[in-house]
Amino acid sequence: MVKVKETNGNLIVYLKGRLDVHLSGEIEKDLNQLIEKKPDKDLIINLLDIEYMSSSGLRVLVAIMRLLKGNNKNLKLCHLNSAVRKIFEVVELMDMFDIYETEEEALKS
Repeated sequence: MVKVKETNGNLIVYLKGRLDVHLSGEIEKDLNQLIEKKPDKDLIINLLDIEYMSSSGLRVLVAIMRLLKGNNKNLKLCHLNSAVRKIFEVVELMDMFDIYETEEEALKS
C-alpha cells in the first residue's frame, strides 16, 4: 500500500489501490509515523496507482497537509489520474494543495 523513497531532501510516498474508508485509517497511521521519523522532510505523494479515492482519502490528505504545515514542511501531490483530479475539482481542493503533473515537477518545485 505505502512505499517510500527518500531523495533530494524529500520523502516520496507511492500509494496504490483504493484510498477509501477501509484503508484510509491505516494509510494515515503509516504517514503519521513516517512524518514522526523524518520531521525535517517535505512529503510528495505520488497518486499514479490510486484507482479510487473517497472523502475518507481526501480527509487523510488534508490531515497530513496540516500536520506538515505545523512542522513548516510541505505536502505535494503528483500524478493525479482523471478520476482523482475530478474529485479534487468537485470539492474545490485544487487550490488548497500543491499539485504537479509529474514527480519530477514536484521535486523541482
